[in-house]
Amino acid sequence: MSNPDRRWIILKNTVAQFAGRNFIALGRLVVAGVVVRSYGTLTFAEYSVVIGILAIAEWFVDFGTTEVFVREICRDPEKEQRLLRIVTAAKAIQIPVALTALVTLMLALRYPSEIVKAGLVGGLSLIFFAGVMVYRVIFKASLTMQREVTAELLSVLAMIPLVVVARQYGGGLTALLLCHVASRAIFCSLCFLLGRRSYQPSVRGVIWRDVDWGLRSSLVIGGIGFLVGVYEAADVLLLSKLGGLSELAYYSGAQKLIWPLLLGLASIGGTLYPVAASYWPHSRVRFEEACQQGLDTVLVLAGFAICAVLAGAEFFMGLLGPDLKAGAPALRVLALLCFIKVITATLGPILYVVHAQKQALQFIATALVVKIAVIAILVPRLGYMGVAYGAVIVELFFAAVPTVYLLRKLAGYRVRWEVPIKVAAITIAAAAVARLLPSAGGLPAAIAALIVYSPLVFLVGAVRFSEIHSLLRWKTP
Repeated sequence: MSNPDRRWIILKNTVAQFAGRNFIALGRLVVAGVVVRSYGTLTFAEYSVVIGILAIAEWFVDFGTTEVFVREICRDPEKEQRLLRIVTAAKAIQIPVALTALVTLMLALRYPSEIVKAGLVGGLSLIFFAGVMVYRVIFKASLTMQREVTAELLSVLAMIPLVVVARQYGGGLTALLLCHVASRAIFCSLCFLLGRRSYQPSVRGVIWRDVDWGLRSSLVIGGIGFLVGVYEAADVLLLSKLGGLSELAYYSGAQKLIWPLLLGLASIGGTLYPVAASYWPHSRVRFEEACQQGLDTVLVLAGFAICAVLAGAEFFMGLLGPDLKAGAPALRVLALLCFIKVITATLGPILYVVHAQKQALQFIATALVVKIAVIAILVPRLGYMGVAYGAVIVELFFAAVPTVYLLRKLAGYRVRWEVPIKVAAITIAAAAVARLLPSAGGLPAAIAALIVYSPLVFLVGAVRFSEIHSLLRWKTP
């Protein structure tokens, strides 16, 4: 495949993912808004806790197998079908492990019986998530992640009427989790339909030694993934034990507005991973170019969204429910946190390419311990804002900085900070100008921030017209 053809495929995959993730984000926000307006902030807080616990359990279903098997398929495409059968067999072991972890965590945290019951019902979604993980390997290795995005988007859209119906029939928290299970079932079914030509689920010819190899190869990355899952869920879980449900609702609302944005931006990192894996180590110049272009692209797109959130935080929180507008300060802090997170989300997976899994495991473990300590200290003094401030501190010094350092030490890749600094400056400037308007915090201010940011990104040289023109000239094979 020629270089322009490869770049065109990467471009299509990235654009499709970014657009799809944003539509998914909108769908999830609608779901969250329906939950808040129909059930109230307290049930919304409990729902957020259960989803946070499920997110940790889902890491056991993946446990690094996606990254490892994508890497192996990219390196030796002829073994694709056999590798896919191995990863399918591995899920039969990972599902019961994930369910056991889910039950253990809920009992250890001593949540009320209603939350435990809802969590057990929600645990059924892990079975369907395992099916999604098998097809994620296919879509990611072939740079057709838009298929998974389409399946997920349709599953999220399906959940909206399910939640409405559940409320009409008087369903409570458990009914909400049944809606989540149904959504995951739709997600899995659609992945199968979109990927069945590439792979039909089978474990033919797979022996225990193959599964053992797959799980052992994924062990370190899986440990990192588990710690990352706990690290991300720690905000909500710790606040649920140290603060009140109202504070938890404010923070969870802000987090639900930010996380879809991060998922959309992380999709570019997902596109970058197989590309970087194909360049390393035989073409280090292209490897470094791919990493830098990926980082610059993510940050430019992040700035576009973050300036609007900073300027119109009250408006966006109000979309979920009028009672959540008071959580706007947390949303602004988490928006700034996005700048730091996109660095780790984009460059972090590259550590697996250069075989820095063990080092990554060490600094993630350290970051988790520090985060728990910082939040435990700040929440009693600052409430839910203590969680937001603590997340920024820990993400910067114990996640982003170590990631950049390891890539420089092990791969010789030095991040060029010219574009990131320019983007950060104009993002804050655009938001600050918009906040001076009489409509500060509202939709007009968010739109004004976008209007200011768009030309500035070209004027400061963060994006060049020649680059846009080059992209438009790419053609499909």
